[in-house]
Amino acid sequence: MRDPLDLANRKRIFEFIRSSPGVHFREIQRRTRLPIGVLEYNLNYLVRKELLSVERHDNFSRYYPSGQLSKEKQKILSVLRQEIPRGIVLYLLRNPGATHTELLDNFTISGGTLSYHVKKLTIRGVVSAEKRGRESYLRVTDPDKVADLLIVYRRTFFDKLVDEFVARYIEHK
Repeated sequence: MRDPLDLANRKRIFEFIRSSPGVHFREIQRRTRLPIGVLEYNLNYLVRKELLSVERHDNFSRYYPSGQLSKEKQKILSVLRQEIPRGIVLYLLRNPGATHTELLDNFTISGGTLSYHVKKLTIRGVVSAEKRGRESYLRVTDPDKVADLLIVYRRTFFDKLVDEFVARYIEHK
């Protein structure tokens, strides 16, 4: 039986996803510069051969190497791969217990957009909210696990904020 990674394109796709788990279809297409049809065919093949797993959520297909990450870490990475949720998580890692108002003061998005993303983060279990009176105090549910994922995959985020967080986090450990 042939090795599923014998083909150069397939191996290139697999290696990219292995180094950047949780990356979505369009990002894979941009980074590999493969035609959409070729990419789609090879991704489906790798999923059928169980070398990759796919998670479909919020109109995105995110790909992971099979067996590399737990479902919980995949869930965290899927939100960290999105710019606004990642910014919220990074802010809450530095400012645990921040309120919606404090978050809003530090982002250039509407209150509704912020609420949408915070709700998504709480549903996914990445952020928890503690209600006291009329105010909710937000924090990252498992800061060490999130920080570890940011450290391991920091080069794949292409985000200056992640680099700054990782540098400070390592300095304080």
